[in-house]
Amino acid sequence: MPVQITAQDLQHLQSMVRQSILAPTEYDAYGVVTEALILHKQPQDRYTLFPQMYLSWNSSNSGDLRGSIPDFVIGRYSDSYPHVRLQGGVEVKKAMAETGDLPSAIEAAKLDELHRLIRGTVFQAEDQAKAAVKGGRLPRDKELLWLIFVGPYFTTIKCGPFTEAELRTRGHKPNDSGDWLAALK
Repeated sequence: MPVQITAQDLQHLQSMVRQSILAPTEYDAYGVVTEALILHKQPQDRYTLFPQMYLSWNSSNSGDLRGSIPDFVIGRYSDSYPHVRLQGGVEVKKAMAETGDLPSAIEAAKLDELHRLIRGTVFQAEDQAKAAVKGGRLPRDKELLWLIFVGPYFTTIKCGPFTEAELRTRGHKPNDSGDWLAALK
């Protein structure tokens, strides 16, 4: 079913976007992202938003405190464990000063700083997806979608399916590995 967004809905979102970049923080973008995701919940049971869900890196060891916390996950309730099954996630970063005048998406896509920020966030999103897979909240054998927002601008990245070796390695957490340093650069 195609999403029906009215002119009034669009005007409301545009007003929120303008207000969210006045003194941008990640939290200012949350309102815009939440409202946009709610507008796309047609039909109503298409998904549920779960903000700041803790995804354990090692759910079989309660003493292991490592984990990831996406800004939002998108999922559904389930009658069997785990009772929340995910469909994807969302990572949000604050708007950049270079996008303060709200350039078109085409113009924003030309900004090197925007590309750098998105590339750095990909590691974080992949770790979140890996934690969800390891915890049984996402399927191991499917390509997964994660949204990355920088203020009101967003892109979709594809994660997975992950190999067993990839599921053991976190890419977002700094370490002494030359591979990690090379990937970051």
